[in-house]
Amino acid sequence: MRITYDKESDALAIDFRDAEYHESEEIYDGFVVDFDKSGRPMGIEIYYDASKFVDIDRLMSMVPEQLSSEIEEPLVDLPAGANSSS
Repeated sequence: MRITYDKESDALAIDFRDAEYHESEEIYDGFVVDFDKSGRPMGIEIYYDASKFVDIDRLMSMVPEQLSSEIEEPLVDLPAGANSSS
C-alpha cells in the first residue's frame, strides 16, 4: 500500500496494490477509483480538497518519518501482505 499527499494542491492518493491499470471512474466530484483489468479497485485519488474528507494531520502523525509534500513520493509504503490495522 502506498499513500501520497500533496499539501499544495490538497490531493491524496491511496494505492491499494500494484496491478495492471485498466480504467478509472469518478465516483464523486474529485474522487477517482482506478481499476485493474479484472475490474478490481487498485486505488483511489482525491484530486482536491482532500483535507475536507480525510484527517490529514492524523494521517501524517502516523508516519512522520516518511512524510513528503511531493505527490510523487509515498507517505507510507507497506510491504506486500502487511497489515496496517495494528
